Amino acid sequence: MFVQRKSESTAKYEYGCDLRRLFPWQGIVEPSWGAGIASVRPGESTTVDQHDEFETFLVLSGTGRMTIEDECCEMSEGDVVFIEKNRRHYFTNLSNAEPLVFITIYWDSPQARAWLQSIIEADRPDR
Repeated sequence: MFVQRKSESTAKYEYGCDLRRLFPWQGIVEPSWGAGIASVRPGESTTVDQHDEFETFLVLSGTGRMTIEDECCEMSEGDVVFIEKNRRHYFTNLSNAEPLVFITIYWDSPQARAWLQSIIEADRPDR
């Protein structure tokens, strides 16, 4: 059994938030997708991001405003947003006292597709 304890984990300030990366879990499992727990500090926003992969956020606590391109939506605990590839996006914490905490899951990056293709090719019998 592999357990990643919060008390033994560290978050790194990345993309304008405190990010604890969950997957890939180096030395344990390296799937073709990634996940993390992010915390946006009170009154702050994540950095504007845009990438060639899908992403989804699940809000665990707090209230925020999700901006994707020119669309905005207020989100709170339990809300989920799906972000399409190559869409400019950022998340703003609407509280000046509490963090905005969410899970991020991302998949189908060019690197992940290349990695999967290499596995498929390695498993093909010689012709």
